[in-house]
Amino acid sequence: MAKIIFEGWDVGMRKIPFTKLLNKKAGLTLQEAKILKDRLVDNNEVVEIEIADENLAKEVLGDAQKLKVKGRIDIL
Repeated sequence: MAKIIFEGWDVGMRKIPFTKLLNKKAGLTLQEAKILKDRLVDNNEVVEIEIADENLAKEVLGDAQKLKVKGRIDIL
């Protein structure tokens, strides 16, 4: 089990692809993914998601970083 902690974003963040990434790879519903993205971008909150597979978590974080999202992984 791994926890991805999204801590912020850089200028030029690709919001729609990030939402789709959370929906397709992280297993969130589209609505959950949009809410998480809004909390991160609009409210400047640190947000966390748990993913059962550590390798999948690393892949999701890597893809998110390519979209200019800042984050890290905690292994549970």
